[in-house]
Amino acid sequence: MKKNMLKKLTALMLSVLMLLALFACGSKPADTAVSQTPASSDNAAQSSTGTDNSAATEERHIEFTFGANSAANNATVFTFDPAVDYNASKATAMGMAETLLALDANKEVQPKLATAIENTDDTTWVLTIRDGVTFSNGKELTAEMVKKSLEYTLSVNERLSALADVASMEADGQTLTIHTNAVVAIFDRVLTEPNMAIFDVEGTENLDKNMIGTGAYILTDMDSEGNCTLTRNDNYWQGTPIAETIHTKANLDSAAITLALQSGEIDWSTGVSTSDLALFAGNPDYEVQEYNAGRAFYLYVNPNYTFTMDPALREALQYAIDRDAIIAGVYSGYGFSTQSIFPDYSEYYDASLQQAAYDKDKAAQILADAGYADADGDGFLEKDGQKVTLNILCYAKNQFDTLSEVLQSILKGYGIDATIQVSDTISDDANAGEFNLATYGYNTLTLGDCYNYLYPVFHSQGTANFNDLNDAEIDGWLDELKVTSDMSKRVELVKKIQEKVYASNEYIYIMHVKNTMVSKAGIVNLPPMFGGDQMDNCVLWTVDRK
Repeated sequence: MKKNMLKKLTALMLSVLMLLALFACGSKPADTAVSQTPASSDNAAQSSTGTDNSAATEERHIEFTFGANSAANNATVFTFDPAVDYNASKATAMGMAETLLALDANKEVQPKLATAIENTDDTTWVLTIRDGVTFSNGKELTAEMVKKSLEYTLSVNERLSALADVASMEADGQTLTIHTNAVVAIFDRVLTEPNMAIFDVEGTENLDKNMIGTGAYILTDMDSEGNCTLTRNDNYWQGTPIAETIHTKANLDSAAITLALQSGEIDWSTGVSTSDLALFAGNPDYEVQEYNAGRAFYLYVNPNYTFTMDPALREALQYAIDRDAIIAGVYSGYGFSTQSIFPDYSEYYDASLQQAAYDKDKAAQILADAGYADADGDGFLEKDGQKVTLNILCYAKNQFDTLSEVLQSILKGYGIDATIQVSDTISDDANAGEFNLATYGYNTLTLGDCYNYLYPVFHSQGTANFNDLNDAEIDGWLDELKVTSDMSKRVELVKKIQEKVYASNEYIYIMHVKNTMVSKAGIVNLPPMFGGDQMDNCVLWTVDRK
């Protein structure tokens, strides 16, 4: 009944980016631009110019150390292989490999290893590959090398294959022509995804140990735990990288990150727990940057398992959750309360489409009206002679174990008993379906767009569709969203999806994360979204130290 193994694997990496503490703002070469020549008015043209991209080359020895997690969701294998969802993002974050295109601060597509992209008809995209770029092993970057890299990634990564929907590719010199099976409105944005990193497929002997890319740093050593040492690529195409040596640490949980920052073992991280941020905020030895990237913490309310099969109970749960208390108590105020999928600055947000606000009395009344009562006086509700007990499924990251304990306490206040299952492989356990509530975190605006969240979570074939939602209308709207470039039409489709999703009471949105980057004082060119997929993720080479 549940998804196949490939589907289960693809969701394993959803929370790794919180611990990939990376990235600095870099500018684009002045002689290149990204363009889209539309086949119709549905495809808006894009272009940009940049500034001089030369890094400082002052002779001084600079090293940086930061945490790069071994794998998402407590998995143990360190690898750069894009076969397991987000692993290739470690290679881009560590400065080893790069993408064809990148996003700027305004979420617009900009050139990287490709100098231009042209949408010549509905299903054809033509890319011009940059001249004068070599892989770290000295091989020249050509369209054929890019083709082999994309073919490998799309053959092993189900999530990216579904997003790109590539039918065929042809390479001719520095020109790569890509044909899609259908219209893919955000195809250029898919190519900015960190896991679409370009690497020498034939020259990379073992993706568990290395990835041969075009990046600013070359991996020279990795220990058995995944701790790495990288050295400067003096032939890097954008200029001389500032730091001579980069060190990355693996297997750092939030407590270890705090200790490593305090001891000076690492220079920066996005993985500091909200309870520890007070140790760094206002401390002149550190800088704390904050931003809202639209990452949502929310609950799956399973309509296919025991008591949450009852629509009345699901409706009561919507009113039962005190979002503000959770944000204050679990996340020390580092969150934005929401009753919506999207943050209020997004074009996809609609103030008229909201989930139910916290109302304790209404939650209790809905339960009573539906026949839930404490018949035996033990303090817990029964329905049809059965004690109501819910199973809360969570994973330990994002403080979801603590959040689950708070949810357990909230439910007890309504007379509902709950057990907590802490999962080491959350997507496997969620796909098994034996839960009532499941905690989850997901970026709702990845690649500067909403489709990469909505499809996997709500489409019947989605990799994070843990509720087994199978709604023909939602599937149809999502399929239409995939091929629609006109923004007004996209907004209209997304609002229809939200309206139906909220009415189901199968999801409870709690907060949008107040993301933070903590770094040592004096580190410059390090943006708060370093290591994410909403900016140029190949700019480690410009990070400097005063």
